[in-house]
Amino acid sequence: MMNYIRAEFYKVFHRKYTWITLVVVLALEALLVSGYLFINGHGGFETFYSGAAMLCVMLSIGFYAAMIICDMVFASQYKSSTLKNEVAFGIPRHRIYLGKFLTSLVLSLLFLVVMTGFYLALCWLTLYRDPERDTYIMQVVGYCLATALPLWIGVLACTNACLFLIRSELAASIAAVGVFAVTSPVLELCGAIFIATPAYPVFQFLHRYMPTVMVDTAYTIAGDWAYCGQAWIVGAIWLAVFTVIGLLAFRNKEIK
Repeated sequence: MMNYIRAEFYKVFHRKYTWITLVVVLALEALLVSGYLFINGHGGFETFYSGAAMLCVMLSIGFYAAMIICDMVFASQYKSSTLKNEVAFGIPRHRIYLGKFLTSLVLSLLFLVVMTGFYLALCWLTLYRDPERDTYIMQVVGYCLATALPLWIGVLACTNACLFLIRSELAASIAAVGVFAVTSPVLELCGAIFIATPAYPVFQFLHRYMPTVMVDTAYTIAGDWAYCGQAWIVGAIWLAVFTVIGLLAFRNKEIK
């Protein structure tokens, strides 16, 4: 397994796609901080506190970043027939599936550290600071990241399964978005429609524990570690369910 993962990292780190994506995201972060500086230069008062708070608000973007990371690692393998070659070469399918998922996971964590660290460092170096408020907002950032991390991993498992089981990358991406993003408003709509029926609590419960809803809620209840624990349970369920579905389906999938 380790040899397979090392080979996957070699491939992904030698793709221009990986480095271009990283540079573009860092450039966009720099542009956002430049916007804060522009506001400060024209009578505004953007602080490290407000910059860090913006990071908490934008955490749900990480779910869509999961699709980009998985696509980097999967690398159009159905289109290029490399997945077929790996299977024909005799590499066990579970090693292929788990190897690519673990590579995506580690790459995601590396990107998270670099992107988050770069953004916070820029805010710290360029914006107004207040030691007391800054200490508090960093605690909030830590809480939000701790809550979001397991949910991101669960969505990564969902996206990975879609890429393995659906030949079209576009269709796989649409399916993944449908599961982790579209399902949430659909459940909310169903709850509104069936509000006077026994089904309402079910829809309300499912909607409350959708990853996107939980991440968006985390900032408003920062410090509630019981809620963070629930996020880890939900993330573990998503990880287990989609990994099992992906492994079982990929084991029996005909690869052309």
